[in-house]
Amino acid sequence: MGFYDWMLALHVLSAAAMGVSLVVFTMLVVTGRRLQSIEEAELNFRLGGIGGIVIGIGAVAALILGIVLAIDSEAYHPWDGWVIAAIVLWAVLGAIGGRTGRYNTETQRIASDGRGDEALARLRAPIGPTLVLVSDAIFAVILLDMLFKPGA
Repeated sequence: MGFYDWMLALHVLSAAAMGVSLVVFTMLVVTGRRLQSIEEAELNFRLGGIGGIVIGIGAVAALILGIVLAIDSEAYHPWDGWVIAAIVLWAVLGAIGGRTGRYNTETQRIASDGRGDEALARLRAPIGPTLVLVSDAIFAVILLDMLFKPGA
């Protein structure tokens, strides 16, 4: 295996880490809406923290390795439309992910302040599922962009 093959494998692994984290976040939002007490939410909060680290590392690695691949490849270039589209979508996904993370961190802070009912109300609010579903959709579009490379 050469340099390009290693970079591609690591790029795909990084994207897989992002995908797994998004699945975890989706499941946490679904289960969070059904919780009856704030004590039940503690596991969700811990798993969310781990998922945040994994998706952060995966996102940065996928971006850097993707750019390295575009530079190293003779067939593709960093200024190709599909590469630029992926980078823009990556930035949008990061912005939405940051918003989602802040919302959930604030919910966890509210719970730790002893305001369990307010935290449960935030877990049941429609903003969480909306942000996660939008993130999932953008990630799916990025994957389609990477697979079909429109315009390449």
